[in-house]
Amino acid sequence: NKGGMFDSFDFVNLEAGDEEMSEENENEGFVEFKVTLRAKEDGNGSVAGMETGISERSRFLRDPADGSWSYASGDVRSDVAGLEDTKLNA
Repeated sequence: NKGGMFDSFDFVNLEAGDEEMSEENENEGFVEFKVTLRAKEDGNGSVAGMETGISERSRFLRDPADGSWSYASGDVRSDVAGLEDTKLNA
């Protein structure tokens, strides 16, 4: 179990979204997904139970030698008020 920024959340749901191949590169593709998380008890109960959504448009590259796909990068965003149009991993 890795320690990290999502340790204070419980996993609620994962939605797979659109898949898209690059128009310029046959060995590049994109997948969109959204995860819903619920805040755990924080000691004073102020955010416990609140849900938030994190979405990512992930970029994958295919190795032409063996056809395997590898994660290359992604644009991560949140539906938290004030952060809707902010790329979180910039």
